[in-house]
Amino acid sequence: MNKSRILVVALIVVLLCLAGGSYSIFGGKVSIGLGLAAFANEDKYTIGDTEITSVVENLDIDWTSGKVNIEYHAGSGVSVSEVANRTTSEDEKLRWWLDGTTLRIKFSKPQLTIFNNLKKTLTVSLPEGITLKNVDIDTTSADVTVPSMTADEIKFDTTSGDVNAVVTTKKLSASSTSGDLNIRQDSEINTASFSTTSGTAVFTVPSAEKISMESTSGDLSVSVSGTVADLHLDSTSGAIRPDIATADKAKFSSTSGDITAALVSFKDLNVDATSGDVTLKLPEISGFTLDLDARPSKLHSSLAMTKKGDDQYVYGDGSARLRIDTTSGDIHIDK
Repeated sequence: MNKSRILVVALIVVLLCLAGGSYSIFGGKVSIGLGLAAFANEDKYTIGDTEITSVVENLDIDWTSGKVNIEYHAGSGVSVSEVANRTTSEDEKLRWWLDGTTLRIKFSKPQLTIFNNLKKTLTVSLPEGITLKNVDIDTTSADVTVPSMTADEIKFDTTSGDVNAVVTTKKLSASSTSGDLNIRQDSEINTASFSTTSGTAVFTVPSAEKISMESTSGDLSVSVSGTVADLHLDSTSGAIRPDIATADKAKFSSTSGDITAALVSFKDLNVDATSGDVTLKLPEISGFTLDLDARPSKLHSSLAMTKKGDDQYVYGDGSARLRIDTTSGDIHIDK
C-alpha cells in the first residue's frame, strides 16, 4: 500500500473514532470511537455490581453497547448488575454512584475504544411499586427494555438501539438516531415528545394534553383512545398513522410520505402533505368545514359535502375546522 493510501485509511479511522458507533469492517461488526468522555465526579463512582439499600428517587443511566433491562422484585433496595459478552478488565466494568438520592450508572471507566467488540447487558432491579421522580436512560448502541416504570419525568435517548417501554409519567421524552421507539402509557399524560432519525416511533396512550412526534426517514404512529388537546406529527420520508378518538387541535405534516388518519371527532385539524396521499377516516364526525389547497391533487370523498366557493366544502353541521394542503398526492375522506 503506498503512502497516499495509508494516509487515507488513517484519516478514515480517525474520523470514525471521532464519530463513534458500530461499523462493519472486513465482514465483522466492531465498535470504534473515542468511547466515553470523562464524566464529572469520576472519583466518586464505585466499580462493579451492587445492592443499594438507601433511598433511590432518581435514575440516571449512561450505557454504551449491549442492552439495558429494567426489572422488579418483591423485596426492598435496588440491585445493579451486568453481564458481558467476554472477559472484562477492571476498567471495563460498570461504574455507579449514589449521588444523594440519584443513582448514576456508567458503562465503564472513560477510555479510548478502538475496534472494541465489548457488549454488556445492564440489569437494574427495582422494588415493586416504586415511584421515581426523574429517569434518564441514555444509550449509544444498546436496546432498552422497560416492562413497567412510574416516574414524574422519563427520558429515553438512544443513538443506535430500540426502546420498548411501558411507563406511567407526567412528562415523557424519547429520541433515537437509528432505532425504533415503542412506548405505551396506560394513564393520562401531560406532555410526550418523540424524535427519530431513521427509525419508527409508536406511542399508545388513553389521553394527553400535548403530544409532539417528528421523524426523518421513519414512520410515526400514535393511538389515543380518549382526548388529546394538542397533537403535532411531522415526518420527512415516512408515513404518519394517527388513530385518535378526540383531538381538540391537531396538525399532520409529511414530506414524501402518506398520511392515514382515523379520528372520531376533532375541533381543528390541519393536514399538510408534499408528495404523499392523505386518507382521513371520520366514522362519527358530525360535521366540518374544509378549506382545500390541493394542486395537482384530487379529492375523493364518500361524505356528502357541499361545495362553497372554489376551495371550500361543508359537511354536516360544519362545526369543525379542517384544512388540507397537498402537493402531488390524492386526498380520500371517508366514513
